[in-house]
Amino acid sequence: MSPELAQFLVFLVALVGLGYLVTRPARRQQRQMSELQADIEIGDEVILSAGIFGTVRSVDDDRVGLEIAEGTVITVARQVVVRRVPDQVDETEAPPAEHESED
Repeated sequence: MSPELAQFLVFLVALVGLGYLVTRPARRQQRQMSELQADIEIGDEVILSAGIFGTVRSVDDDRVGLEIAEGTVITVARQVVVRRVPDQVDETEAPPAEHESED
């Protein structure tokens, strides 16, 4: 095998490896997004790609009824749901912060 061919093969393997490393996180995020959109259930609090927060009130094949205010339900495409609203910890239920005494 000639040295030029060996260098080309090393370059080609490095290029393929770099391409894999760059696209892998994007594919994982896309898979997680698809799973989230498929698993939407009534009562879930979600965030849309436009930054709108709401509670799911109905789910059809490709549409979601989202209550954005009391009595206001909008219909959006399932694909615009980007994540669930994380559970917030109530500050009254949080353990008190420990303070060091200055004795």
